[in-house]
Amino acid sequence: MRALIYLLFFLPVVALGQAYQKHSLRADRLSIELSDGILHLIPLSEKAVRVQWEKDEIREEQQFVLISKTAVPKFKYSESPSQLRLNMDKLTVVFNKQSGSLEFMDNLGAVFLSEKAGSRKLVADTVLGERCFVAEQRFNSPEGESLFGLGQFQDGNFNLRNVSRKLTQVNSQIAIPFLYSSKNYGLLWHQYGLTYFNPTDNQVPLEKGAVSSGEKGEVEVTTTSGTQRVSQQQSVYNGKFRVDKDGEYSIMLDLGDMDNRHLVVIDGIAHIDQSNLWLPPSAGKLIRLKAGEHTVQIVCKATNTPKFSWKPTEDVTTFRSPHAKSLDYVVFCGKDADEIIANYRNLTGNVPMLPLWAFGFWQCRERYTSGTHLVETVKEFRKRNLPMDVIVQDWQYWGKYGWGVPKFDETHYPEPAKFINELHDLNARLSVSVWENIDKKSEIAKPYLEKGLYIPNSPWIDIYNPETQKMHWNALNDNLFSLGVDSWWMDATEPENDALAGRKTYFGLGNFYRLTYPLFVSKAVYEGQRKTDPSKRVAILTRSAFAGQQRYGTINWSGDIGWNWDTFKRQIVAGLNFSLTGMPYWTTDIGGFFRPGQSQYTDEKYHDILVRWFQWGAFNPVFRIHGYQSETEPWKYGEKVENAMRKMLNLRYRLMPYIYSTAWQVSKNGSTIMRPLVMDFSTDQKAVQQGYEYMFGKSMLVAPVTEAGVLAWEVYLPKDFVWYDLWTGKKSSGGQTLRADASENKIPVFVKGGSIIPLGKQMQYTGQKSADTLEIRIYKGADGRFDMYEDEGDNYNYEKGKYTVIPFKWSESTKSLSIGSLQGTFAGSLKSRVFNVVVVKEGVGIDETNHTVGKLITYKGKNVSIRLE
Repeated sequence: MRALIYLLFFLPVVALGQAYQKHSLRADRLSIELSDGILHLIPLSEKAVRVQWEKDEIREEQQFVLISKTAVPKFKYSESPSQLRLNMDKLTVVFNKQSGSLEFMDNLGAVFLSEKAGSRKLVADTVLGERCFVAEQRFNSPEGESLFGLGQFQDGNFNLRNVSRKLTQVNSQIAIPFLYSSKNYGLLWHQYGLTYFNPTDNQVPLEKGAVSSGEKGEVEVTTTSGTQRVSQQQSVYNGKFRVDKDGEYSIMLDLGDMDNRHLVVIDGIAHIDQSNLWLPPSAGKLIRLKAGEHTVQIVCKATNTPKFSWKPTEDVTTFRSPHAKSLDYVVFCGKDADEIIANYRNLTGNVPMLPLWAFGFWQCRERYTSGTHLVETVKEFRKRNLPMDVIVQDWQYWGKYGWGVPKFDETHYPEPAKFINELHDLNARLSVSVWENIDKKSEIAKPYLEKGLYIPNSPWIDIYNPETQKMHWNALNDNLFSLGVDSWWMDATEPENDALAGRKTYFGLGNFYRLTYPLFVSKAVYEGQRKTDPSKRVAILTRSAFAGQQRYGTINWSGDIGWNWDTFKRQIVAGLNFSLTGMPYWTTDIGGFFRPGQSQYTDEKYHDILVRWFQWGAFNPVFRIHGYQSETEPWKYGEKVENAMRKMLNLRYRLMPYIYSTAWQVSKNGSTIMRPLVMDFSTDQKAVQQGYEYMFGKSMLVAPVTEAGVLAWEVYLPKDFVWYDLWTGKKSSGGQTLRADASENKIPVFVKGGSIIPLGKQMQYTGQKSADTLEIRIYKGADGRFDMYEDEGDNYNYEKGKYTVIPFKWSESTKSLSIGSLQGTFAGSLKSRVFNVVVVKEGVGIDETNHTVGKLITYKGKNVSIRLE
């Protein structure tokens, strides 16, 4: 019987059971009664509307994401024989009475998004005895649309239109069901459980192949792209499938669990090919196929059972959630990505300021072995004039106390408060790794067990329970925070290996909430720390995330990745799509987590990728290195690498006024630091498709080098602007691809004409030197503005208005710079300073250590205007 239901589910139908009956207008919504359930249109803001379809008296009672208590926006409705219209100032929703589908229009009457007629589905089902639905909605996606977001994935896809994905939380993959379109809309698929994006429903039967052993316990798979050697701990599967016509197809590999190999060979060509100790369970890709029969080979761990499926690409985007209690999504419109993301954050929680030091360099490795080891490492950074702000203690500091116990084993970390104070005296902060699978045999676990605060039959604490959240923070506070720990590395917060499926949680069956665990881990720590000590801003580095988590002071990183060029390249795409889900703070393990062993310290080929990765890391929102069983300190790799790293560290710290002011725009105006080019150049189709370039703030275009042995690198400069090479000051016109200098010590970076960039002094840690003298760089070519922001750096007084802003304006027509009056004040704010104003031209490139001589202006907080040629 269930097979028949699923067959009907996947057949193209026209609004079965959704015939229009009547409607009613309430204070906060338009409710449309259908022959099967009720469709609610709920205005959330003048540019956002929620769509909910409920039936059979099943509904989700929890509200995790949309938490802001905003006033219901003004709206009107009208009716005609064929449709209902819900009108807000900036957004109109049209319900078609015949088809039952919805259209979304901007304030000019243009349709920017529409449901595919007959595609709204809620198919009754159960999971472990609980009633639920398989919820599906299909949206029309016209040719030329580009789609981005969905979180952080390792499949290498940038434009997600027609790409197939399985949204689960696992190491190196973060699932956030928010999509941004180049047509300037956002879409939050408001489900907390497993979701399939553009599911591929044509399953290919696979048979396990018989193989013979080769040398070293390996077998060989021969393909047209070369022989693939496969470990005997892996299995080879074979299958055949037929497609009816030539064209583009979406393929999906689903191994069911984490794996160490993704290999999909079709007709002898390897289309998906990755290896790492950890890989997510699934990967999708778009490929072209000829009409006819095709062979497929899959390689995976012997303990996994692969599934392979496909579908033709089409002008449709599909979301499907198999464990849903309703169909629920939110549509956002706006003039650009910033406006859409700002609106999204206004409803799901705005971003607090990270402490100033969080934008400095984070030194991390697996792992420091004692308090003395931590202190001596920071001393060596200071001795070598290598700037850094944060040192990170990875796992196993807990020693005798048991796995995951947040407590220093005094055997190697005696008197923790003392060595932490030594770190503080060296002007460094300490971040400590914390897990949520605390050893049940430990002393700290006893009160959790007594109160039933673990998820049953699981090593993970039930962080959904408010009592667990309080107890967890109290444990962190008593054993770490009260000793002086500055920030948190919340590891494995997925929780690891998608562990909630089939488990009971405080809110109910984990299948319904399996994407949301990291949200509540961050909530527990953020709210706990702010209540305990509001004088220290919360900074949480965490491996997973869910929609709304940006409100908890979090930074994400891309997990336990490998170290090769392909992996490096995929991190750029992963970070850009993650940034378009409203999460502004992101980083990677510079050099890769899994590294090439002892040879890494002397192998020049590895040094090449390590330096390139480090150069890119300097232009990440958060700048951090890490590595498994590695000594990641710069001097471990020799003088040449150390000098290359020092160059980028010095530049990062000189850029701190620009970076911190950009972070203020994130918190104040909903901006984003790491900006895919679609955010600023949406009318330039070539720019929109650049997956390996991005804007760092609104002024700097960054093009990381992702190949070995490169001296020049192709960079596309978006049209309608002039661009300046950061290193040389040379000006180039936009709308062209040029070969930029990419010699060993340079990453291609270009500054947009009309930019104003403030530069600080060379420093060894943030706040080391007064900002009484700053270099202000003017990049001519268009009118420009920059608001330079400063505050106390590490408390929440800025929320009470304790900060300053100095507005800079450049007029291209008059060639004049205006510096406005100082706005605001805070304890220690400067009343007078010197600005060294430099007009950039060829030969006036940036230097990571020295100031360029320009025109000196003494600024005492009053308006100043100067003409510059």
